[in-house]
Amino acid sequence: MRGWARIPGLLFAGLMLVGATAASAADKAPSPYDERRDSFMFNGKQNMPYQLYGVTIAWHRECMSGKAARCVQLAQAFEKGFGALPADMRVAIAYWMKSCDMGVGSACTRAATIFRDGSATFVNIELAQKMADRGCTTLKDQSSCAALAESMASAPGGTTDPRATALIDTACAAGADDGCRLKANTLFFEKKDAASRAEALPMFDKACAAKRAWGCLGLATAYRDGLGVATDMARGNDYARIGCTQGQGDRLRLCTLYGISLARPGDKAALNKGENFLDASCTAGDGMACNHIGRVGLSQVSGATTTLEEGLYYLRRGCDLNYGPACSYLSVAYGSGINVNTDTAVALALNQKACRLGDDEGCSLAKAALAADSSLRSRIPAIDPAAPVAEQLRLARVAAESGDQAGVNAVVRLMQEGNEDAQWLLGGWLYYGLPGVFDTSRRGDGLILFENAAKVGHVDAAIYMGMAYWYGDGVAEDRARGEKYMAIAAMRGSQMAGAIYRSMKAEPLRVENARRQAALEEAIRTRRDTWTSSWANWKPSWSAPSSTYTPYSGRSVSQIMDESNFNNAISYYSGGTSACSSSNRYCH
Repeated sequence: MRGWARIPGLLFAGLMLVGATAASAADKAPSPYDERRDSFMFNGKQNMPYQLYGVTIAWHRECMSGKAARCVQLAQAFEKGFGALPADMRVAIAYWMKSCDMGVGSACTRAATIFRDGSATFVNIELAQKMADRGCTTLKDQSSCAALAESMASAPGGTTDPRATALIDTACAAGADDGCRLKANTLFFEKKDAASRAEALPMFDKACAAKRAWGCLGLATAYRDGLGVATDMARGNDYARIGCTQGQGDRLRLCTLYGISLARPGDKAALNKGENFLDASCTAGDGMACNHIGRVGLSQVSGATTTLEEGLYYLRRGCDLNYGPACSYLSVAYGSGINVNTDTAVALALNQKACRLGDDEGCSLAKAALAADSSLRSRIPAIDPAAPVAEQLRLARVAAESGDQAGVNAVVRLMQEGNEDAQWLLGGWLYYGLPGVFDTSRRGDGLILFENAAKVGHVDAAIYMGMAYWYGDGVAEDRARGEKYMAIAAMRGSQMAGAIYRSMKAEPLRVENARRQAALEEAIRTRRDTWTSSWANWKPSWSAPSSTYTPYSGRSVSQIMDESNFNNAISYYSGGTSACSSSNRYCH
């Protein structure tokens, strides 16, 4: 599911794909060769520096002179990306704030949502309330009133301002979709009594008929779990299908439920389609999706395309996303030695985490393991195998580079699970040596790990292998393959890789411009430094949130996924479109 086999033919067709914005047809998307200008705006946390290109320079000038529509246009452009203008929520929020100040009620709502959900990399509940209050009280925007109520519910200490209920009721009565969503979810998922659920169900039904995702999710949950209605799995799955493939708004959990309904033995086409939906939802951050597709891989369901190693990878991601069942199922692999070294102490650590997360199976497995061997807890590795991958790798590097074998063991364990950062790190130790642990006699194994990481989109590894194949350095020269790896890195956002890729494509084979030739040769000479420095400011290829995914929290889609890309992938898998952008991480 994660390798080249699932990368569409469009992958290498081109790099300069333009993000969707509200720009008119007359507004040409800026290119890197247009005029550029440095700028900065206060975004609620700092004076955020950024660059404007081409037509966006004029937009900014008009925005600053009082044209609110241009401020909104820039906010949308920085949310989605627009030509050479990269997507950056830290800049987008600044323009949403400006638009709100200029009297655009919907901008106040959007600003409040971003401040609350942290999609601009920070949370500021005070500013969320301030933006929503302006939109609601001053500008009389009912969506802002709903946002204000939601901010009140997110107040420090977990208390809800008593005014929130009245705001929600008024917003819903006025027809504000978010107000009705909050009201229905409060009745159904918080109050939970029969009368409250009976009041919520018609609201869900009306919203789902209008193709609002939250309404379909409420109905799907009600019928699948028998809450307020008789259990009807087929009907619940159908609401999941409608909400996922046709709904507007946060469709993540709906697409997970739809994927689960499809990913069953017996119908290979449906199973494979379900795998695609689950892969997209797992990538977007739903631990439930990671757990289910991981189980498909680990169980080697007949007709599935997910491999054993991919099953381990998905289960680890689900566990990192704090979905308890994924931790307990990953423990099964360690208890039985399924594609990893058998290690009952690692299995215990995973089951204990699952138990802490409320998974009954994890509690039972941990209890049984300790009953069989009371000393098992003392043999859990010093680098906690149930900790998030990012934490394990940071600790492992420090340990291994100080001569502690426990660090190497932790990286090898994660490498066996298919983690790309572990493959990149261990590959470097094998290729360049690690004093006291590895000499340089296993450089071939190091290159294999580099290439494995590159195949699943690890940017540094893809650049490395692109250069290796271009020059035949350690591998047989294959410039077409070198271009493909460089394209993978470019499409994952590396500007350097994009520049090198364009150079590779633009010039005849083996005949390059002298300046670029020198630059490429210098890159070859410094590749070891590149590998080393890549860890100096390392950020994991993926990381886990601090809490479990909660589908009823009212979080904006921007917190958990890029809405446009996710929606494009779901439409592609549903047959609604024949193309999925080559830069879309949800498509394979």
